[in-house]
Amino acid sequence: MTPRSDVSRRISGLYGIADAGDDRDPVRLGALWLEGGCRLVQIRAKGWSQGALLAATRDLRVRCDAVGATLIVNDDPVVAAEAAHGVHVGPTDADLDTVRRIVGPDRIVGRSTNDPDQVREALRGADYVAYGPVWDTPHLSRPKTVRGLDGLVAVRALVPPEVPLVAIGGITPARLPAVRQAGASAWAVIGAVADASDPLAAIRALRGDSGRP
Repeated sequence: MTPRSDVSRRISGLYGIADAGDDRDPVRLGALWLEGGCRLVQIRAKGWSQGALLAATRDLRVRCDAVGATLIVNDDPVVAAEAAHGVHVGPTDADLDTVRRIVGPDRIVGRSTNDPDQVREALRGADYVAYGPVWDTPHLSRPKTVRGLDGLVAVRALVPPEVPLVAIGGITPARLPAVRQAGASAWAVIGAVADASDPLAAIRALRGDSGRP
C-alpha cells in the first residue's frame, strides 16, 4: 500500500470529479476544478476507450502537476499506472490485489463502498475508502441505497483514523459542515459544480478552507 502519510496528505478536503457525463469535457472540467483551488481531482469517463481516457488523463496530469494537485483515474488501473497518481474502483470492479499488482506500490488505490461489509473488505487493500451516497444523487453509475449522515458516522467508527474516508453523494456547500462533522476526511462532488450557474464560486464554497487560491 502507498505510504499512509502520503495518502492522508493527498486524499483530503474537496475531491473534484471531472466527469464526462452529458458529453462534458473532463479535461476542461478538471482544469476548472484546479482553477477554483481544488487539489484532488478524479477523471471519470465511463464508456470511453482506454486510449481516449489515457490521452485525456495525460493532458490533465500536466495541469495537475503544475499546481501540485493529485490526479485519480476512475475504474482503469492500467491508465492510472501510466499517467496518474492513483485509481478509484467500485465494489464490483476488479479485486484489490489485482488492482494493486497493476498500479504498483506507489499509486493510491481507493474503493467505493455502500455498506459496512464493503467497507471492511475495502480496508484489506485500499488506501482510502469512499462511502455513500450520503444523499440521493443522479451521478452514480448504478443505483445504491442512500445511507445518510448516520451511516457516515457509523462507518467513520469502522475506518481507522489514519485511513481517509471520502463522503460521496449529494454534497452541497450547505451540507458540507455536517459532512465534516460526521468525520469525512474528504468529500467527492460532481453535480454541485457541474450543474452550477457559477462553477468557480461553487468550487470555492465547497473547499471548506481559505488557504488556497
